[in-house]
Amino acid sequence: MLSMKNLLVYRVAQMIMLTGMALCANAAGIDEARLQAALEDLRTEMKMPGLRAAVLFEDGRLVRAATGLADVEAGIPLDHSVGMPGGSTGKTFVAALTMLLVEEGVLALDDPVSRYLGTTSWYPGLPNADRIKVRHLLSHSSGLADYPGTARFLTTMVWRVLRHRSAYFTPEELIDIARGKSGMFAPGEGFHYTDAGYLVLGRVIEAATGRTYYDLLQERILTPQQLDEIAVQDQSALPDITPGYQSGVSNLRKDGRMKYDPRSEWTGGGLVTNPTMLVRFYGALVAGRIVRPETLEQMLTQGWHNPETPGVHYGLGLFVHDHGRIFGHGGMWAGYRTHVTHFRTSGTTIAVQTNRDGGIDMLAVVARIAALADEP
Repeated sequence: MLSMKNLLVYRVAQMIMLTGMALCANAAGIDEARLQAALEDLRTEMKMPGLRAAVLFEDGRLVRAATGLADVEAGIPLDHSVGMPGGSTGKTFVAALTMLLVEEGVLALDDPVSRYLGTTSWYPGLPNADRIKVRHLLSHSSGLADYPGTARFLTTMVWRVLRHRSAYFTPEELIDIARGKSGMFAPGEGFHYTDAGYLVLGRVIEAATGRTYYDLLQERILTPQQLDEIAVQDQSALPDITPGYQSGVSNLRKDGRMKYDPRSEWTGGGLVTNPTMLVRFYGALVAGRIVRPETLEQMLTQGWHNPETPGVHYGLGLFVHDHGRIFGHGGMWAGYRTHVTHFRTSGTTIAVQTNRDGGIDMLAVVARIAALADEP
């Protein structure tokens, strides 16, 4: 949910193209020892407490490695299973669930959002409220602004931390911060990455189904796909997670809470995960075990296409590169960084995660792992 997202979106997209990540077309040369050595070099170079990765091949073979520490103070080594908040990698789960509902006719991409939320006290006050469709929320093309980095959000967060030692916001509170801003463009005529838009989408899902998002996600995706190491962020103190490090300092208080309550993220991300679970989720998505193959094509081809960045765009819950041959998503949460990328040419998926934030380039980590394929 960090404010730097909007500044990085297209720089990130172009970097994937420039780093030669398509080298992963023949990734059979990656084994655990080589992956472990590469991660240790990267961890040292980028000054990470811990770093881990999972590589899933088209034939189902899984190669994993973890290096460094999960808890610096306690000296606990990082493993494959302990949780870390995955930040916006959770948006692809939201999108996949939405598309399942579209397949079933519960929702349609061209449904006006006002059909589901028009009678609420807050939705009609949003910019372009009568023109936003479900597809616009999925693709960040609604014209809605966002809340991270705004003075209102930051001052409210500081006040709540001082008073309660942790700041929790309801989805409506965060949406309201975006509501106070004018529309950035007409729906469908631009792109602006917005967590607030995905919070609106979460309310659409719940209004259309009469169910909670987390219950539906568990029932329709997590349980059927045996993604049993993914946990929802529905508690202030998340169990079984590593500390995350901000400027070398742990983000966890003695009671296990963080300054920014992880419940606040919800459908902006809202999942504790690890690289193994992420590559297995993408494997199921690509194999047609979550949505139909034609639905995945919609997720990859739709969205707003900027003529100045041909071949690179945000689809429906996915960053899409090289005209659909590479796709994935990054995630940021205070103290953690995550990225997952799928290469359609080889059928290989790579996910990486660290318990440190700041200026860490997780795409470079994915690129280095992909490049192992071409080494002798």
